[in-house]
Amino acid sequence: MTQDFQKDFDEFLTLLDNEKPFAFARFNDGEARILANQPVGCRHEWQYRPERDLHFRSSLRESLRVRDEAYFYGLPSWDMSPWMHDLVRSLTTADPSRLTFAALFANGNHDRFLEEFVPRFRRTSRPIVFVGNARLSRSRLQEALGVSDFLPLPGDCVKLWKSKERELLDILDLKASLFRGALFLIAGGPLGKILIHALWRVSRENVYLDVGSALDPLLFGRPTRAYHRDPANRALIPCWKPLEEGAALSMTVQPPREKQPSS
Repeated sequence: MTQDFQKDFDEFLTLLDNEKPFAFARFNDGEARILANQPVGCRHEWQYRPERDLHFRSSLRESLRVRDEAYFYGLPSWDMSPWMHDLVRSLTTADPSRLTFAALFANGNHDRFLEEFVPRFRRTSRPIVFVGNARLSRSRLQEALGVSDFLPLPGDCVKLWKSKERELLDILDLKASLFRGALFLIAGGPLGKILIHALWRVSRENVYLDVGSALDPLLFGRPTRAYHRDPANRALIPCWKPLEEGAALSMTVQPPREKQPSS
């Protein structure tokens, strides 16, 4: 990875076309706030509570510590939030050549994702396993993407990990160990990063791709994020931390103080 928003997108296309196993886990603002132990959530989807969900944070942090040439991480863009970018960067042990943008399939690359990645999903001969929202049906996933297997994730993903961790790990062990050369599409919010880590530990012979919300307009038939509907957001090209910043400044990993919501 070169930390160029468009060139890194092309590199993942090449990896996919070459059918080489790899993993890509994207840590954006929600994950950064969890790692900073700040309250955060996505309305009607999930909530992280600092005093109650520290095990989730620990699992998320551990998933950042893979050192493997085929395991890639997406980081918050530096221009969006320097402290988020620096915090996630400080917690990963991955080589810089394995780092790129968390928003690689969003913003200015989202149209390309729909035009270039999705057709590849549909025409691939490899098995496709979708891990994501339980409100989706297997038939819808098969029709839209050619999915052959589905692991539904019901409810709040933070609560799900707290109550079903062992069960989820056992199911992931089954899925990853039975498939060879499969494409796993992961859309599980912050939990998705933990699941990709777990899948990779079982088998390094598949592709584990964190698609997040990039497929939502196709699967749900409506936009769910600003970059799906806002032309300015959809045209945005995120920036990496300039080299002179990295050379001249120490990492700013302390998040700004925020008022805690009243209980």
